[in-house]
Amino acid sequence: MKANEPSPWTHTIGGNPEPRMWLMTPEKNLLLSWAMIQKIEAAEDFLSIRFLCEYGEVTLSSQKSLRELFDLMRVERVACIDGRALNCRILDGSI
Repeated sequence: MKANEPSPWTHTIGGNPEPRMWLMTPEKNLLLSWAMIQKIEAAEDFLSIRFLCEYGEVTLSSQKSLRELFDLMRVERVACIDGRALNCRILDGSI
């Protein structure tokens, strides 16, 4: 992301990790429990991130690197992701 461009995600600064992450999609708003998020993986070029959660398999993709988002997810510091700006797909299912 460029410095003057708003990021499609927000993060917390300091303190404890967020207990939940807010994921906005075109259809609905979801609160994802960090305790239920599993198998976070990124493509080699960081243009996509995929993970499992209580709603199924979530895939986020962008034409710009998602490396910062991946790093923030690693330490549970993501407060909100605007999936509408990141080509978010959710394949229904349970883990």
